[in-house]
Amino acid sequence: MRALAFSLLFACAPKVNPSGSAFDEDVAHQQKSTAPAADDKPVAMKVEPQDKCGKPHGVRSGTIDRARLVAVLDQGPGMFLRGFEVTPRLDRDRFIGWQLVQIVDPQSPVAGIDVSPCDVLVAVNGQSLSKPDDLQKVWDSLRASNELVASLARGSEKFELRFQIEPSVQRR
Repeated sequence: MRALAFSLLFACAPKVNPSGSAFDEDVAHQQKSTAPAADDKPVAMKVEPQDKCGKPHGVRSGTIDRARLVAVLDQGPGMFLRGFEVTPRLDRDRFIGWQLVQIVDPQSPVAGIDVSPCDVLVAVNGQSLSKPDDLQKVWDSLRASNELVASLARGSEKFELRFQIEPSVQRR
């Protein structure tokens, strides 16, 4: 479950560098009146400057329970991605992947996984996620997959998160 959360969080940006709207201004006004006390826990991990991006801090392999995975897949990618903010990462106008800006929900399924702001998701199960259609293909394929492999970049380091999905689907 945690691997799915991380792997798909960059796939399609639900909040890509929002520029603000009248709705956002209204929400900001409402939040000012109900601002938490200074000692309350923060609700998001903010991206630090490039040189202060996250260091490895969690697991990179494990097991995902198929029933829990299917429950997440049944809700659809939009519902899943509400807990994350991502932005496209480019290299000279060429799309590289989706960069994590922040995790909005600190209790998200990625807790305990080696993921930090500034990480860039390059591919899931070998498939790039450069177009919205790519996300749907990967999302749908996970129902019959026995493994979830997320290819990531953190600065110049390339690494994978590799999780087995159990019980396995028997191939005919």
